[in-house]
Amino acid sequence: MDVRQSLSRLGQCARLAVSTCCVGLAVSCPAAATNPVLKFGPDLAANDWHYLGFPSRQGAQFSASGEDTVIVRADGGVGVLWHRLPLKLSEARHAQWRWRVAAGVGPTDLTERGSDDRALAVYFVFVDKPEAAEDSDLVALLRRGKGYFLMYVWGGSATPGTVLLSPYFDGRGRTIVKRAADSPMRVWFKETADVRGDFRKAFGRLPGTLVAVAISSDSDDTGAHILAAVADLDVN
Repeated sequence: MDVRQSLSRLGQCARLAVSTCCVGLAVSCPAAATNPVLKFGPDLAANDWHYLGFPSRQGAQFSASGEDTVIVRADGGVGVLWHRLPLKLSEARHAQWRWRVAAGVGPTDLTERGSDDRALAVYFVFVDKPEAAEDSDLVALLRRGKGYFLMYVWGGSATPGTVLLSPYFDGRGRTIVKRAADSPMRVWFKETADVRGDFRKAFGRLPGTLVAVAISSDSDDTGAHILAAVADLDVN
């Protein structure tokens, strides 16, 4: 998939449905967070979440479940749900979230275009400080070929903790494997990340300003069915 190509039909694949519960789904909802920093529901769009689709590709679906959880579905599709971060979080160092995969993608090569499907990824987007004021919009960053993308992934065949060069973003993307594709399914895992420390490790340079977070799911190469969830996403 080519992220920049998605700009020509931004919004065409938007699927910002709202779900009030997970009854009947293979993904069960976690207990509600006491005070989620990045709220998903009851309405994704009302909480400043935006969908990014890709030309000639089936989309992914994102549905809010309460304030703290987003359900992700894809059937041979791909999509990104992103959120602009407020200025008060621009120097944030840490992130926490929980995620669960009920149906996913088998092991893939996350460094190769056309073979890099993964069940879930959580992105942290940085820009150099002089650009921060004008480049807090993910679409603007992609259009201008700007920004650095640090991606924590559930998928691939590499050992957890491995840092990989993303085949996208013209060298400005790094993937950190959090959970390999063969991780246990239907289990909630809690993750923590030192996003600034990991950025330095991955890129070999100091991070700039944190401007956005995103969640993606990708099964357009394998045609796999994905049913997953992310909950309690916090940046601090």
